[in-house]
Amino acid sequence: MVSLRALLVNAIVGLVILFLANVVGLGVQISIVTLLLCAILGVPGAILVILLAVFDIAFVAALVPALLG
Repeated sequence: MVSLRALLVNAIVGLVILFLANVVGLGVQISIVTLLLCAILGVPGAILVILLAVFDIAFVAALVPALLG
């Protein structure tokens, strides 16, 4: 059985990865859906959201700041 502490740490790390991906400029849209996905699934959820955004399938930000400058 997985402990509650391990699930909490996984969720926090997943959210941090999502925010770092946005800071780096991968253009991941941060919304309620992406936050819930990363909070529930943790690191695998963050990786899934990032991959879907990079391949322009889903969760793509409308405007990517890295491409403007």
